[in-house]
Amino acid sequence: MIHPLALMFFLAFLVFVDVRILVPVLPSISQSLDASAGTVGLSLTAYSFAYGIGQLFYGPLSDRLGRIAVIRAAGVGFGLCTILSAFSVTMWQFILVRLLAGALAGAVIPLTLVFIGDTVAYERRQSVLGLFAVVNSSAMALSASIGGTVAFFVSWRLMLLGYGVLALLPAGLMWRVETPAPCLPEGGAERFTDLLRNRYALFVYAAVFFQGVLLWGAMTYIGAFAVQRYRIDQFEVGLLIALFGCGTLTGGLLMGRIRRHISEKSLALWGGVMMGVSLLVFIPNWPAAVFAAGMLVLGLGYVCLHTTLQLRGTQISSTARGKAFSLFTFSLFSGISIGSAVFGWLVDGGRSEAMLAIAGAGMACVGLATAIAPQGRAVREPKVVGDVCILQ
Repeated sequence: MIHPLALMFFLAFLVFVDVRILVPVLPSISQSLDASAGTVGLSLTAYSFAYGIGQLFYGPLSDRLGRIAVIRAAGVGFGLCTILSAFSVTMWQFILVRLLAGALAGAVIPLTLVFIGDTVAYERRQSVLGLFAVVNSSAMALSASIGGTVAFFVSWRLMLLGYGVLALLPAGLMWRVETPAPCLPEGGAERFTDLLRNRYALFVYAAVFFQGVLLWGAMTYIGAFAVQRYRIDQFEVGLLIALFGCGTLTGGLLMGRIRRHISEKSLALWGGVMMGVSLLVFIPNWPAAVFAAGMLVLGLGYVCLHTTLQLRGTQISSTARGKAFSLFTFSLFSGISIGSAVFGWLVDGGRSEAMLAIAGAGMACVGLATAIAPQGRAVREPKVVGDVCILQ
């Protein structure tokens, strides 16, 4: 029997790809549906908005119904909405089904991380999170090329049709996986207000929020900065940015070995320092080779710090792990949105170097703060009473 985590990884890979698969084919969709590029772009906005808001619902729902039950239902819905989007005849039909696809896709990746928290011991968990980072990196590297290639040689409609059918495969197989009873705490699960009064949780949420603001806010404009600095074309920019994915891929593959030699706190510290130094290295007008090396180190530092934050995010609560991690993901998305807006103001004002200085110094501080903060708490072991799992 296929392990449920393998099916989740496969479905998560498809979701990672789906987030960016439409970017290279927007002109084709625009022409086919007789709409402007800006209107087609609303489908990406709708997808991202629904994806982010959904985080606050899927976590609590999975605490009540179980992770596998929610992921497989959302996976089937995601596949069907993707298929329906291939048959859209108007732009607004396309935007609507993409919004629904985003809402359903939002369950897969966060709940896979929560499932890892449920089933993998704390000491081994960061190695598994590193492998999940490999899935993320591979999808990031392949998404644009898959979409562009299939759409060029066939059509964007066939691309989405085939992609939706492919998504139904792991989701359908998960219906054959036995769903364990959700672990129910005696006296009721923690509420959102309880989690927001938890100092340990607040630190984790704040750290991942500032990571979203500083790193992903800066990454939004790093390509434009490279074009302006080195006078290179979009293809060359793509290659430079792809080195970030190579860094995360390398770090994810080596995470098991790294954790055998470096403690969790040291890993967080070095991750923040590597990201901070990399962003600061971009400021002087050094050769493009230095910029390329910085992108590689930036990706390696990211996987070191982010998997540490994910590890601690899965350890916030044993009685409401899904609800607790939904706030983790929501904090990250909120940070990305705010960071893009704030740094956009700096970039438009011709202060890209100031953006990089703030992001670099800030990420080093996030790494340091994570290193000196308390590590994950021990969770209570569940015991089965009849058919129900009770947390004591």
